[in-house]
Amino acid sequence: MSDRFLPRRDKTDAELTNCELQYDGFIKLSTCTLSFTKSDGEKVTLTREIHDHGEAICVLPVDRERRVALLVRQLRAGALYNKEKDPMILEVAAGLIDPGEEPEQATLREAEEELGFRISDLQKVSSFYISPGTLTERLYAYLASYSLTDRVSEGGGLAEEGEDIIVEEIALDELGEAVLQGNLRDAKTILLIQHLMLSEPELFF
Repeated sequence: MSDRFLPRRDKTDAELTNCELQYDGFIKLSTCTLSFTKSDGEKVTLTREIHDHGEAICVLPVDRERRVALLVRQLRAGALYNKEKDPMILEVAAGLIDPGEEPEQATLREAEEELGFRISDLQKVSSFYISPGTLTERLYAYLASYSLTDRVSEGGGLAEEGEDIIVEEIALDELGEAVLQGNLRDAKTILLIQHLMLSEPELFF
């Protein structure tokens, strides 16, 4: 593999010299001083607001025999803030990784909580940053398998967390068409469906 995709430091010498916590709630918001050496050798210092949200997982469970997948639909505050006409976003199941929990454990737990299914055959697709300019959140993305016999509950999320999640089973050819037409609004969902389309096109076409 080309070293183009390996971790690199080059001449950046980057460091956070100071961080002041501004807010500590569901998220942590800090104002940080960032010092680094630019590619032309100039040393610079910048101030950035950093939104710390921990790490998270997302998963697209697929029933390959019936050529369907499980997704969720839920109200998203960001879409509401942006005055989206429909702030109910169709997306893959996702959730934060609890302290001391491995990403795979969190994926299995979230699938049962949100989807009501005990999934299997986890396949890690990637781990990536959502918006690394300001967010610390790294997302671990998985494909998985399920069948109708794997249902363990109605799903819908945890009532004590205020979740009101609608579970939807959707045909893969319909999801593929939605991706190609630009009708999906959630990045992690688009990524996982596109990965499945590239790796297993026979499920879609």
